[in-house]
Amino acid sequence: MNLGAKVVKHRHIIFIVSLLLLIPSLIGYKVTRINYDMLTYLPSTMDTMKGQNVLMKEFGKGGFSIVVLENMKSDDVTQLKADYSRINGVEEVLNLEDVLDPTVPKSMLPDQVAQNLSNKDASMMVVFFSNSTSDDKTLKAVEQMRKVSDKHAYISGLSPLVEDLKNICEQEEVKYVTVAVLLSLLAMMLLLDSYIAPVLFMVSIGMAILYNMGSNIFLGEISYITKAIAAVLQLGVTMDYSIFLWHSYMEKLDSGLKEDDAMAEAIDATLVSVTGSSATTIAGFLALCFMTYTMGRDLG
Repeated sequence: MNLGAKVVKHRHIIFIVSLLLLIPSLIGYKVTRINYDMLTYLPSTMDTMKGQNVLMKEFGKGGFSIVVLENMKSDDVTQLKADYSRINGVEEVLNLEDVLDPTVPKSMLPDQVAQNLSNKDASMMVVFFSNSTSDDKTLKAVEQMRKVSDKHAYISGLSPLVEDLKNICEQEEVKYVTVAVLLSLLAMMLLLDSYIAPVLFMVSIGMAILYNMGSNIFLGEISYITKAIAAVLQLGVTMDYSIFLWHSYMEKLDSGLKEDDAMAEAIDATLVSVTGSSATTIAGFLALCFMTYTMGRDLG
């Protein structure tokens, strides 16, 4: 008995097993940590990583953020500084008061000092974090800083940028995956001679995507970029295989075979072409694993 006949014969068992596998896959998907720290993917020999390590080792500080304050009274600035200092993940907060005596009038300050830390009605505060720029603890600290800040405080820097990027990815992911699914369904309904087949294709591919995302638990963590594009990428590269099988199945039916026999022969007929096509796809993703920037290994 060939492979196609075995698959058709045991299709009910295969279907039940595939449904059961969704449970551990969903659990794995939920518990897999999402890494937003892009520095972890850089080689340790790069100057950026060396500088980060020196900053942590010699000064005990990780990332930092610059807060621009506009039209705020000195008492409010002092209170905001105290609020920042109490946030978990914040190592130190510096502003003009830490450099010079606050009782000294600004007009008496050296021009270079005054321009660097204060400009007309605006002043600047530097917040140092205890962890790296994109560490989870740092991002939570940025989130808390925004909660205690008012509309006159503008938090800038790489850590707030990563936090914004994280929020955008989480909000937009469902939207563009939905758009990709709807466009794929529309295209297949227009090009195929069945309205049911595209739906079945999307269900099966969706299950495969969940298997893939759930298996990431064995890696420990994945990058937010991988999480954001993996579903759409897998949908795009695997849709053709379902279409190959469908056309082969319809040809076998037109030749007079019964449904079970037609599907068995269609599986065998498309196995070679699907294997060859998937081999080139696998080779392309494996090539990413050789990137110096190890994000490629994460994607591959």
